[in-house]
Amino acid sequence: MLRKFAFILILSGFTLMVQAGGTFRIAHAMEYGGAENLNPYDPNRFSPTIYFLYSRLVRADSQDTPSPDLATHWSSNDSATIWRFKLRKGVTFHDGSAFDAADVAYSLTYLLDPEIDSPLISTLGIINSVEIIDQYTIDIHLKSAHADFPVLLMDYRACIIPQGIGEAIRAKGIGTGPFIISKLDPEGITELVANKDYFLGPPQLDAIEVIAIIDNNAQMQAFMSGQIDLVQRVNPRLEALFRGNDRFSVQKFATGDKNLIAFRTDVAPFDDHRVRKAIRIAIDRQKFINTAIGHGGAVVACDHPVWPGDPYLWPGTCDQDQALARRLLAEAGYADGLEFDLYTSTLSANGVSMAEVYQEQLSEVNVKVNIILAPADGYYGDIWMNKSACVTYWGHRPADQYLNELYRSGGSWNDTFWNVPEYDALLDQARSELDFDKRRAVYWQAQEMLFEKGGSFMPFHYVNIRVMSSRVNDLEPIMEFAVPWYKVSKTP
Repeated sequence: MLRKFAFILILSGFTLMVQAGGTFRIAHAMEYGGAENLNPYDPNRFSPTIYFLYSRLVRADSQDTPSPDLATHWSSNDSATIWRFKLRKGVTFHDGSAFDAADVAYSLTYLLDPEIDSPLISTLGIINSVEIIDQYTIDIHLKSAHADFPVLLMDYRACIIPQGIGEAIRAKGIGTGPFIISKLDPEGITELVANKDYFLGPPQLDAIEVIAIIDNNAQMQAFMSGQIDLVQRVNPRLEALFRGNDRFSVQKFATGDKNLIAFRTDVAPFDDHRVRKAIRIAIDRQKFINTAIGHGGAVVACDHPVWPGDPYLWPGTCDQDQALARRLLAEAGYADGLEFDLYTSTLSANGVSMAEVYQEQLSEVNVKVNIILAPADGYYGDIWMNKSACVTYWGHRPADQYLNELYRSGGSWNDTFWNVPEYDALLDQARSELDFDKRRAVYWQAQEMLFEKGGSFMPFHYVNIRVMSSRVNDLEPIMEFAVPWYKVSKTP
């Protein structure tokens, strides 16, 4: 018998704006060099369009907890191995076809196809099968228990697409979301128009333009000149330029977003955990933040990805210890010093300054870092997961998804090539533990293991400073992928 689980909610309606309409213009950095497409499961998915075009079964609310999207409520059996989802009725796709359980079964099966090589396999690979109970009810059978399974479905890529569409989704982008693709041009301007039949009501914007502007500096220039309406993750040092100016509005809020340095643990010298720990604990993280990011722009993190607002955050600390760093390097055979190349780019606002501050602090323990500035265009195709050390960026995710997607053995986005069966076993144990306190304790063990032996230097989580045109209305100060975009409007 299925038991009631948490988060059985119904989305309410919304209040119409007095002034609505307009075209909202945002930038994307063309991280995949123009290979971006509209398949939400694809490694080269066109991220900024995904959360406009598609809906998920479950979406994150303003508290970063599961709330209804295409599913209205859900429950699990006593062992949390089967999850039942009741689906929303009366929903149509952009092509006019009706949404029902067959589309959910198709989507969840298709995204796990090894031929697609979706990063979602690292987290949703726990799905064994999808059973259609009736037109608006499905049971998702898991390979093993997962007490927090709905949290995984909040992923912005876990979208529902029409049954049988296959690879055509790459160009057509047919979803049930608040906007419809009008023109696809990842290297120029991609255009979306309001979906007047959106199940939560017509969007308050007429259209959205997603404009290719390769690096952060160029995006800021475009914003200042009025070519785009929003800049995410503004440097704290620039915040004062916008506050008090009638042309702009500023939002500031905690996130799980981060820049980090990924070291390939399968390549020397980073295949030695003593080296990896040494070049992390040698850093004064608060000084690092103040210098590279700006005071107040981030909070300290301890080389694991779980952000301060997550209930599974490990309470451990990560104070600087240069004496231990030197000793570990000596034990690993680098008593006379270590030298390596570090790749970065202008793709993100702090990618270069982060590398420079890291270089300066590591020099104090006789480690020489050679900074190599790579082109922003195509950075994630040419550099990321190819070079042995590079600056990268990860957006907000809940603990289970982060810990699996970034570090589970064999994951397609495991950018440190971390391959530790004992770690994988901890994740499996945590997922199957139904008692919250016991489950949290296991997740703590996994995070502590990453701090001790992992391959990521992850010194902070951003406090996001988002700046937008004062003509943009109702853009809530919450994580980017959780924004209810259908409510946003733009006044003339």
